[in-house]
Amino acid sequence: MLRPIRGTIASNHTEYLPWLYTATFVSMLLIIPVFGLLVSKFRRGRFIPGIYLFFIMNLVFFAVAFKDGSAGDWMQYGFYVWLSVFNLFVVSIFWSFMADIFRPTQAQRVFGSIMAGGSLGAIAGPLLTARWVGELGSGGIMAMSIICLLAATIFAILLSRFERSKRNDQPSKIIGGSVWEGAVHVFQSKYLLLICLLMLTHNLTSTFLYNGLAVLVDRNIIGFAERTQFFSYVDLVVQVLAFLFQFLITSRLVIYLGMPRTLILPPLLLAAGFTLLGSSLGLVLFAAVQVAQRALNYGLLGPTKEMLFTVVDRETKYKSKNFIDTAVYRGSDVTASWLFKFMMSAGLSLKQIAWLYFPILGIWAYAAWRLGKSYSRLKTQVVSGPADG
Repeated sequence: MLRPIRGTIASNHTEYLPWLYTATFVSMLLIIPVFGLLVSKFRRGRFIPGIYLFFIMNLVFFAVAFKDGSAGDWMQYGFYVWLSVFNLFVVSIFWSFMADIFRPTQAQRVFGSIMAGGSLGAIAGPLLTARWVGELGSGGIMAMSIICLLAATIFAILLSRFERSKRNDQPSKIIGGSVWEGAVHVFQSKYLLLICLLMLTHNLTSTFLYNGLAVLVDRNIIGFAERTQFFSYVDLVVQVLAFLFQFLITSRLVIYLGMPRTLILPPLLLAAGFTLLGSSLGLVLFAAVQVAQRALNYGLLGPTKEMLFTVVDRETKYKSKNFIDTAVYRGSDVTASWLFKFMMSAGLSLKQIAWLYFPILGIWAYAAWRLGKSYSRLKTQVVSGPADG
């Protein structure tokens, strides 16, 4: 429900997108040590609901600020940065929890279906936004989102209690360690660095498509509500395709093709899309390629990326994973956004820029193949080892 509002803010302020990405990245850097402290001092049954409730309080503030539809530019900037932080941070914590309670073989079977549940919500969200934004305004959409997030918090608590009951009511161990230990471990592990390279190359590609679509929407569609509806329908198509991948295809691909061949599919398929963009360009075609990229991201790359963390230790699953999902992810966004601005300022057209991304797609494919091979080796070690406690 909230993503179309962010998309509209992006199209309203395309010239400031690199600065918004930078502000998001800085915010991530400030949050990481706080999260590291929470993970080190508290059990997951406490810090996960606590973080959800913190973001709910933030959203109450924005709902009031956007209530009358007259939120100023700086309030819009603040919401864009907040949602970009929230969107990654909360989802990262959720998948850390999932990677903690499921073993690799279980994850291959169920992660696609679990993510499909998220896609069902993401299908309903854009429909609700497109239907009600004209009547309720952005503030009303945010109020509806608060209710959904409260429900998610309750289910997180129930799931934690259910998982605890399987361990004879023994509470999960406090992970401990230093605040920055997860970040340091990322730069000491070839496996985690390959995940970072995978995310960097993917984000370079996705940010170009995101910024390029914002530019085209700014040129072709007028009005806040009209732009919000457009992005709502784009989100809807993305989530329907992602759901089909998650529920019907992804798990089967991983099982029958293996992780290396599955991870290499998105960059190969997107190479075909970038060939089309380099040859012919328009709002509908550009939106179609972005839809394909995001559907592959949510439907295929997303579940497989989360599976990659089922073969590492608990500290890596929470601390290092969160650092990668937030600071590394948004850091690559900042790099991609400023790169896009530089190329546009140099006078390059979107068609010309599309051709320049083929080397990035090639590096993405190489990193994906190497990462898939490393995962397969680690999975063999985990599966043949003793069961987790």
